[in-house]
Order: sequence, then C-alpha cells, then structure tokens
Amino acid sequence: MPTPSSGAISMNDMRSEITRATGSALGMDEIRTRYGGSGAISFSDLYDSEGFTITTGSYRSKFINQDGYNSLVAYIGSVSPSEGTSSGNTRLQFAAAAWLASFYTQFTTSNGFLQIVSAQTAPTANGTAVSTGYKPTDITRIVAANVSRTIQSSTVSNNASQAIFDYVVPASGTIHCLIKF
Repeated sequence: MPTPSSGAISMNDMRSEITRATGSALGMDEIRTRYGGSGAISFSDLYDSEGFTITTGSYRSKFINQDGYNSLVAYIGSVSPSEGTSSGNTRLQFAAAAWLASFYTQFTTSNGFLQIVSAQTAPTANGTAVSTGYKPTDITRIVAANVSRTIQSSTVSNNASQAIFDYVVPASGTIHCLIKF
C-alpha cells in the first residue's frame, strides 16, 4: 500500500513502501534515487507514494508487440512485490479495489502505458470501478528506471484506466519504479 497521505512518514514506511528493502540500513540517497530525483526532497514529497520493481518480458504476435509487465492480456513480465491476487494473477495492490495491471510499451512507440484496474472488474480495464484516490488521473509522478517521467495523459472511463508517460519499457531486465498519487 502507498505511504500515508498525511501525518508522519516513518523510515519503516519508506523502507517497506518505497525502496522495498529489508534490513535496518536505509539512507536518504536511496530514497532520493527511488523518487527519481537528484536534489533535495522533503518527507511531504513522499506522501501517497509506492515503489516497486518490474522484471520485464516481451510478447510478439501478429497483432500485439509489448515489452514490460502485463497481467491483463499478454501475461508478460512480473511485478514485485506481489501483494494480492485478482482473477488468478498476482499484482501490486494499491487499495482494496486498485491493482497495477500493466506497465508496458506497445508497438515500440515512445510512450509507456500504466493501467490500474479494480479487482471486481479484472481482467477487464474498467477504470470507473477503481477506488477514488488510486486512479491514473490521481497520479502526480511516475518514476521508471529511477528517473521521473513526464505524464502525457491519464484517462479513466468504462473502456480504460491508464496513464501514458514518456518512457520506452525495455524488453528485458529489472527496473525500479514509483508511483505517487
């Protein structure tokens, strides 16, 4: 689940929700890296943030070319941590009805796509069923490969619940990511 939306944020919150680290040592340099910044950051910058890693995969067919992670259609790659299951697929869970369904690049365009779906509607991408506060239109920051990316657009409708950002997800490897709502 994301860090708290107000009040105190503990170092344990940062360890368990942003860096996904174990052990006792945690430095602000690591937090800054995961946040996708190089300058000073404040604790309030870290409200409603969640970090995760994606081990990317690749799917090629006559109709679809995707690189990254997708648990809706192509079933490629994986996400860590796996905090719950919806329709048989493990996913990163932001809230009771908000799951990361995909983080991918399609048809080798210059943009990445992020989809959040509701557990009740999976495996469809019905964005209107996702809990308030955890929809793509509430995302204020997307970090991929430890770099903050520009959000091109976000939509929530009966047909889609996605954010489009300026990053080409690689066909293989592991990337550190963060979403701030």
